[in-house]
This record gives sequence, structure tokens and C-alpha cells, in this order.
Amino acid sequence: MEPLLIVLIPGVIGGALVAFFLAHWPVRPAVAVPAARRALPSPSAGVINIARIQIDGVGGLGMVAMAMAVAISVPWIRLSVSLGLVLGAVVAAALITWRRSGPLTSSSRHAGAHSDSWAWD
Repeated sequence: MEPLLIVLIPGVIGGALVAFFLAHWPVRPAVAVPAARRALPSPSAGVINIARIQIDGVGGLGMVAMAMAVAISVPWIRLSVSLGLVLGAVVAAALITWRRSGPLTSSSRHAGAHSDSWAWD
């Protein structure tokens, strides 16, 4: 027998049996759910921790490209990303200016992580 028929015949017979049992299986009546309860998402629907997703290789590059495409095409996401970029640049400029004004307190001779006598003599 041909290898295709060895797989095809049991697949067709199994599919016909499943279709027969599904057609004759007793169906329970649907329970009416109030509209207010239907509108709420399930608790697990919003639990996606994207910070734990590793971005490696070509798949990671595609994931970043997809995230950027969504961020550009959805208005509210585009607004929040733009606001984050602007405010991030402002905070970065303020931190750079602040660091250039003098040494930080952790780098002075106060007691702390770098208080060994040999490190500053």
C-alpha cells in the first residue's frame, strides 16, 4: 500500500467518527450571562509580563519591529511612547547637567562603600 493511503484512510475514518459523535452529542442549553459581566475581561487576560520576554536573534528583531509598528499605529500608544521619549530626554539632560556640576556624595570621603583607607590615599 502507498504511504499516503496508510495515513489518509485512518484520518478520513477518524474524522468521520469524530463528526458523527459531535453531531449526536447532547448539547447543554447555554446559560444567560448578564451584559455587564460579559463586558469584563477575564482576570488572566491582562497578565502579560512583557519584561520577561527575551529578545534574541531574528525572532527578537521581529518582535521589536512588531512592537514598534503597533506603537506607531495605535494613537494612545503613540502618544504615551512620544511623551516617554520627550520626558526621558529631559530627565537625561537634567541628570547629565547635575553630574557635571560636581562629584556625587557616594564618591566623597564619607563613610560608605568606598571608605577603605587604601582606596583614597
